[in-house]
This record gives sequence, structure tokens and C-alpha cells, in this order.
Amino acid sequence: MLIARLDPEDLRVIVGKATERHEDVARAVRLAATRGSGDLSQLRAEIDRGLRTSRYLGYRESGVWAMRARPVVEAIGEAVGSAPTAELVALIERAVGHVVKVILKADDSDGLIGDLARELLGLHARACDAGTADPIRLARWMVRFRFDDQDFFEVDPVRYADALGELGLAAYRREVKQRVGAGGGDSFAARYALERLAVLDGDAEALVGLLGGDLSRPYQFIRVAGAMAELGRDDDVLSWAMRGIAESSGWQLAELYDLAAGVHARRGEDHEVLRLRREQHGRMPSSSTYGLLRSAAEACGAWPTELPAARAVLAEHDLGGLVDVLLSDGEPEAAWQLAGAHPEWDPGPQRWLRLAESREASAPGDALDVYLRLADLQLETTGKPAYVRAVAMLKKAAAAARAADRQGELAAHLAALRETHRRRPTFIAVLDRARLG
Repeated sequence: MLIARLDPEDLRVIVGKATERHEDVARAVRLAATRGSGDLSQLRAEIDRGLRTSRYLGYRESGVWAMRARPVVEAIGEAVGSAPTAELVALIERAVGHVVKVILKADDSDGLIGDLARELLGLHARACDAGTADPIRLARWMVRFRFDDQDFFEVDPVRYADALGELGLAAYRREVKQRVGAGGGDSFAARYALERLAVLDGDAEALVGLLGGDLSRPYQFIRVAGAMAELGRDDDVLSWAMRGIAESSGWQLAELYDLAAGVHARRGEDHEVLRLRREQHGRMPSSSTYGLLRSAAEACGAWPTELPAARAVLAEHDLGGLVDVLLSDGEPEAAWQLAGAHPEWDPGPQRWLRLAESREASAPGDALDVYLRLADLQLETTGKPAYVRAVAMLKKAAAAARAADRQGELAAHLAALRETHRRRPTFIAVLDRARLG
């Protein structure tokens, strides 16, 4: 009787969802039968059935497709863990190919389908680690996958070096050389392959030429120094990192400082790490560089000596960073005084909230004033999310008002808010649910 009262579209949706649930159950049963059997024919059938689609997937459909495809990927993972074979390697390559084709006709904004592809590539590398893959066939697949099939994902010859062996690496080089000779030398795929081969060869000169470019920006030095790190050449890492620090500028210098400091740390040169972190903090001061300097100084037993200068740098260049470190260092009174000493400077809502929370125990009246200002700031925007945030501040204000014995002042403020925003029924409802005013 109920079905008779449904219109055809509703009935179609219900039947469709029931069919999907039935298919999910059936797939789970089939995959369970596959696990541990050693028979890959059923797994191949599930890969072909569960990792393909003939239609475009919108944003929401992509998430659903990825969720329904995951059991197939998990079954492949179990097969890799129990019995990796050459047949399984080929099967994973087939699965990756299917998923890449799905990505090409899907809105994968959340990256859920891409995550499946990356997971499959990781399983492929693990299966090859067992020495089951034919090295020449593997080399050809790697080049074809990267140069022809897609340009989203990399297959790194350094990662596959053991599986490829001498024969496979020679075949990989030949295949790459042919692609470069055919006019693909300027492609990202070609440059990546040549860079990774240079890492395998330990060819520092080739790496500099391939990675460095005009050596005018930090990321170019980062890439060269990082490649030297892969080669285990700490002297070269240090040389390129320091050169980049001296010859370039920008926020990416932080990574060059990290690379250089890492070399000194590995060598046990704590005072050199301290020198670098002091220089970094002076050049690009922030609460983060302060923390790095502190760690380096503590390792040398020098933090009490370094602390005044470290804070003076922040006081001159980054007041917000100084507030942050004072709060993190357990000095809320000093942080509060700093904010009050600069009335022309606004620490911003998040810092004011942290300041108020740290101040509330010793001076709840000060915290109350901040909470009320932050609530008013939220109410400059309409919409339920803003109202919820405003009421959260008002709840904090209520607790502070009780501690400061200023409940009457808070009640008057809430009454004024209700009057001012009486044409915002959603806000009034949120206030009522919170039992405020």
C-alpha cells in the first residue's frame, strides 16, 4: 500500500539504493572468498568490476565511488602481504590504470580517488620489492605509465632500484632516452626521470644542471641540497644550503636553514646549529624561529644568555610573535602588559582570546571585557555560524562575570544585545537555547 502512494521518482531512488546495498553485500562476499585463496582470478574480476566506471562522476559521486572501491584496494593489499607474485604485480598495474581513467572523468576535488591511486602505487612497489616482477617489463611499464598514461603520479626509479636491478635500470634508461630523443626532453616526466637517474648515479654535476635552473630562488637551492642529501653527501648539502641562504630570500629559506642545521646536528656540532638558528631568527623573526633558537640554545646550555636578545628581535619586528611566545613560556601577565602597551596595535581575535583565557584566573574582569568585545565582533556578521561563535564568547563572558562579581553588567549587555538584534530571530533563538539573558 505504501509503494502505491509513492511517485515514480521516489520509487526509483528507493529501489536504486536497495540495489546498491545488495551489490555492496555481494562484493564483500566475493572479496572475502578471494582472501587467502591464492586464486587471483576472482580478484581480477573484482578489480574490473569495482575499479571502473563508464560515466562522469560529480563531486559527491566521486566520494561514494571511492568508498565503494576501497574494499577492492584492501583486498589487493592483503594479497600483497600474503603472496606477492608477478601475476599480482600485473594485476595491480591494471588496477592503477583503471583508477587513473576514473580520475580523468571525475570531480575528485577531495582527492579520495587520487588517494586510492597512491595507495595502489605503494602496494605495487611493495609487491615488486619481493623480487617477483620481470625487471625489463617493469621498466617499460614505469615509463609508459608516466610518459603516456597520465601526469598526476610519479613512479620513482630510485624507489624501484632493487626491483629493477641492473637489467631493469638499463631498460629504464633506454626507454627514457628514446622518449627524450623523440622530442619529449622538455616534459616534466622527462626531467623527473633524468633527475632521479642522476640521484641513482650519484652525479652531482648533472643534478645541479637539472635541478638548479638559474639558481635565483630558494626552492632551486632546496632541490639541489635535497638531492645531495639523498646521495648522502653532507658536505654538498651544507654547501648548497648555505649558498642558497646567502644568495636568495623569502619564506622558503626556512627549509635551507633546516637542511644546514640537520647536517650540523648529525655531526654533533651543536654550537653551529645554535649559530644558524640565531641567524635565522634575526633574519626572519617569528614565534617559530624563536622556538628553533630556544631548542638549539638549550642543547648548548645557552638559553638564559640567548633569551633577552631573542625576545628583543620579536619586540622590534613581530609583536604578535612575542605575545605568542610569552603565553607559551607561561608568562601571561607579561603578554597582557605587552598588548596593553601598544593601543595602536590589534593582536587579532585569536590572540585576544588566548590573552583573555590566560588572564581570566587572575583578573576575570579584564577577560570579561575581551569576551564581550569578541562577541560583538562576531555579530558584525550575519548567519548562524557567526551567532554560534558569538554565543560561545558570551558563555565565556558569563563565567568571567561571575568570577568578577559583574553579573549585573553582563545582564545589561545581554539585554542590549537582544534589543539591538531583535530582527535576527536566529540569533535570539541561539541565545535562548544557551539560556543567556
